[in-house]
Amino acid sequence: MIIVHHLNNSRSQRVLWLLEELGLEYEVKRYERDPKTMLAPASLRQVHPLGKSPVITDGDLVLAESGAIVEYLVDRYGQGQLAPPPGTPEWLRYTYWLHYAEGSAMPPLLLKLVFDRLEQQPMLFLVRPIARAISGSVKLTHTEVASKNRLEAEHRRFCN
Repeated sequence: MIIVHHLNNSRSQRVLWLLEELGLEYEVKRYERDPKTMLAPASLRQVHPLGKSPVITDGDLVLAESGAIVEYLVDRYGQGQLAPPPGTPEWLRYTYWLHYAEGSAMPPLLLKLVFDRLEQQPMLFLVRPIARAISGSVKLTHTEVASKNRLEAEHRRFCN
């Protein structure tokens, strides 16, 4: 049985969704982040040394990183349902978008999450305008405009 080691506020949802799409039986083992540090508990590091999630166990296999997990599950259990045949132009496009989600789309979203949280943190009255200005500048140049432009360029390149 596949076990999904699920940490709240992680990329585990992507893996759970895929398992549902494939109709596979699985078990979810839940872990909660420390509310102050937002770090994973030590018990998750016993499953995988980085203490990151998602992690799956499938028999003796322990696998981390959502992209690698998705590829493994589709290759091992997909029976050709969710991926085009290897070596085709469709397979190349599929592989590209699978990795684009993690490699190019995710970093700006993570920056936005971090800087949104920064703006909400308690801070000295005189520091708040400076922190908001820096945060706003980073979000504008590295998240909102940059990711929109990047996605539009990639869409034109691979979807036309």
